[in-house]
Amino acid sequence: MEIKSTILNKIHKLSGCALLLSLAFMIPTTSHARKKDKNNGRGMAAYVATEPDVVPVKAIGEKRMVHAAAVFIRTSNARINSKYKEGIDVSHYQGNIDWDKVVNGTPISYVYLKATEGASLVDDTYERNLTEARRVGLSVGSYHFYRPNVDWKKQFDNMTSVVKTENQDLVPIIDIEHRGSVSAEDFIADLRSFIEKVTAYYGKKPLLYTYHNFYNRYLQGEFTDYHFMIARYRSDSPTLNDGKDYIMWQYTQTGSIPGIRGHVDRSKIMGNFSLNQVMM
Repeated sequence: MEIKSTILNKIHKLSGCALLLSLAFMIPTTSHARKKDKNNGRGMAAYVATEPDVVPVKAIGEKRMVHAAAVFIRTSNARINSKYKEGIDVSHYQGNIDWDKVVNGTPISYVYLKATEGASLVDDTYERNLTEARRVGLSVGSYHFYRPNVDWKKQFDNMTSVVKTENQDLVPIIDIEHRGSVSAEDFIADLRSFIEKVTAYYGKKPLLYTYHNFYNRYLQGEFTDYHFMIARYRSDSPTLNDGKDYIMWQYTQTGSIPGIRGHVDRSKIMGNFSLNQVMM
């Protein structure tokens, strides 16, 4: 009340341009404007689309971390949504996702979220996506992008510091897309050590993801007792040279889904396989 009275007295004493000048200086900056300035005008305009997971340097939406236990909002036992045989995988490249629109507008049952990459990168959208995707009833798993030139033990530390068993519905994915500059023998040996360590830690075999051609060149005949998700963006499903069956086919990287800005990877469960076979 005292502040209001003082302001009115000042207004009565002012006139013409002086009044306008006084009022202009008395108008406070809105909290919205302050927030915008603090972000230096960044936001979606600062979002740069890049082909997912191929850049060797730190990308927008990722951060380097000192390894510590990740804190999540909620935990629960694994839940399997068996309504559909289709799913998606997302990372920071999809930006801020409206998960309610996703489940209301698309016949999908599962989602894999990018969690970590290499020795220290963590996806900035991971924790929110984990909480929201599980809230709307999707079965959720997490993936680590494997870097062949990086010490597999450091990658294991990074992955396990973020991907917590109690927050997963599905076994984790190891995303294998590059051989790096290491020899073929060292690539397989290190990858095998990493996969075995991950298996022991989570008590479940991870799902292995790779491209059709990459599998046929480097991975055929290897990891025969593990399930694979194979990527091939054609109308006909992949055929692996060693005749191995795979549980999932990632059939497009340009899917369009309500609630997600831009393209998104889509996949489906093959044949008589079911999501229960990759339950955490």
